[in-house]
Amino acid sequence: MRAFRLALVTGASCGLGKALCEALATRGIPLLLVARREDKLKEVTKTLNVRTEIYSVDLAQPQERRKFLEWLKLQAPDLIINNAGSGLYGPALSHATAEQSQHVELNVQALLEITLEGARALLEQKKSGVIMNISSAAAFFLYPSHCIYAAAKGFVNQFSESLDFELKPQGIRILTCCPGQIDTEFSIRASGGMPHKKSALWTLSPEKAARLILQQIDRRKPLEIIDFRYKCFVALSKILPKALILRIMNTTLKDRYSFK
Repeated sequence: MRAFRLALVTGASCGLGKALCEALATRGIPLLLVARREDKLKEVTKTLNVRTEIYSVDLAQPQERRKFLEWLKLQAPDLIINNAGSGLYGPALSHATAEQSQHVELNVQALLEITLEGARALLEQKKSGVIMNISSAAAFFLYPSHCIYAAAKGFVNQFSESLDFELKPQGIRILTCCPGQIDTEFSIRASGGMPHKKSALWTLSPEKAARLILQQIDRRKPLEIIDFRYKCFVALSKILPKALILRIMNTTLKDRYSFK
């Protein structure tokens, strides 16, 4: 990996974000760790052997986010990994609109603002850099029972690839990574704590996912589905009837919510 002066990771308190921080630290890159839970961030910093700074913020809250963006512009990290994200399992109308909107605020609006302001800070300082937006293989599908999350990640893909084309001549890359299922707290939260089994066949460890994401950053590949199993499924979905794909996708989360 090419050397970075300073890396910022959102959602850094656990799961993939924590694994990304650990992987970056092994390369000696100073870190800015961002997440809601300050106590968890402090725990993560104890395991890292590089200079760190933490910022506790709920990125789904516009007022908190505005203050964070001012701090971000002052720091001007040349590597930003937009990893924070959330979702809900179950039919869209089984959740309150306000609750769904909070997830859109985090998955879309916060990522949009961090990407734009992070890139703007680099341009103003005449620096090159990379912004990696963590999307999802779900972005490639119509996804009943997970439709708002999938649509939000579809936005991430199109926005990031287009902005990458705009900024590449100026030395700023906007990359997009589309993992499949990763063994993190995401599915527990999305299911409202409902117990369920994760299929080992379709799940990556956070450590392996982090390694693959850093490989993509090193290659500067604009968009990649990092898990070959999901890459094959996405390719297959392009030749199967839409009605069949909808039925398949509708069954994938049936054990993760109790709504009828």
